[in-house]
Amino acid sequence: MADELAKRHIGVSFTMIDSPGGKPETINFSISCPARLEKAGVKVAFNTDDPITNSRLLLRSAALGVRGGMSEDAAMKGLTIYPAEMLDLQSRVGSLEVGKDADFIVLSGAPLSVYTHVIETWIEGEKVFDRNNPADLRYATGGFDVVGRYPQQTGGAQ
Repeated sequence: MADELAKRHIGVSFTMIDSPGGKPETINFSISCPARLEKAGVKVAFNTDDPITNSRLLLRSAALGVRGGMSEDAAMKGLTIYPAEMLDLQSRVGSLEVGKDADFIVLSGAPLSVYTHVIETWIEGEKVFDRNNPADLRYATGGFDVVGRYPQQTGGAQ
């Protein structure tokens, strides 16, 4: 199927997991799938289906792709420009360029290392998270301290 996707220039949005089970779409999951797609010439974007596969694991998802044989370059593009291109938003996001939204993170180390932490998060040029701020740090560590961060919707489906 990878060759057919490549021939048609169809990208893949991939939910990488490290413990298959409980989700029907992961029955035949293989950690090497992103690497096989890359080798065929398919652009692979990584996503999470938060809260099932937590969004805090997005960098880890790309790292698992590398562990499965994907190049680090393709994995990084799978977190940045490839998803933007798949959504036809590359003129606004996906890379740091003059005139784009300036959505980015500042990391403590190599992006795909398990030892790396997000230090800052910027959205549209505004800092929205700073790990050095005790009030923000709780969102990096999670748990019950983050209850109530986002307003609950009233009425209708949530």
